[in-house]
Amino acid sequence: MVVGDRAAPARTEGETPAARGDAEGHRRLRFLRSRWAWILAATALVLVVTFCVLTTVLFVYPDLNSPERSDAIVVLGGHGLPAVDKGEQLAREGYAPTLAFSLQPWVPCEPWRVKIPHVRVLCFRANPQSTQGEARSIAHLAAHDGWKRIIVVLPTTQATRARLRIGRCYAGQILEVGFSPQGISEWLYQFAYEWAALAKALVLQPSC
Repeated sequence: MVVGDRAAPARTEGETPAARGDAEGHRRLRFLRSRWAWILAATALVLVVTFCVLTTVLFVYPDLNSPERSDAIVVLGGHGLPAVDKGEQLAREGYAPTLAFSLQPWVPCEPWRVKIPHVRVLCFRANPQSTQGEARSIAHLAAHDGWKRIIVVLPTTQATRARLRIGRCYAGQILEVGFSPQGISEWLYQFAYEWAALAKALVLQPSC
């Protein structure tokens, strides 16, 4: 044994420094991949939860109102008998002296002119045929007839967007009375439609 000599580090048989470096690099790469996978998974989870919460707040449980005595009840178009029945019910219960139906151009008005004591029933056709067009028509009718408070009958899923649209055109008080879509497929369709329509209202059409 020579004084001052140091024993060489133990070396795995057949392993070279380059091989040890490659193994360490692979371990680091696996660690980084695993870390980024967790980060991406956590981010995706946050986005999904946020989307579900916003969908619930905006379209499932929006800011609806209890009906109060108003100047008019306005039934937005394209939603069939549930909307018509709800509008007629409110009119028969005496919530407003005017009941207005928004109709598509090809739908005749006469069948909608139900006889309700002390209630004037009228129809209007929005231009364009959209919630934006309906908001403009409501503002025109309100200015003509002096409506200060209206009840708007609409699907629950449309309430957030309709309040935004109508509020841009009409300065009076808006009370929204909603009814729920029927069936899971209709709910899912409405969610997809309302997200796209709300984005359009906020980004592409920010005015009345």
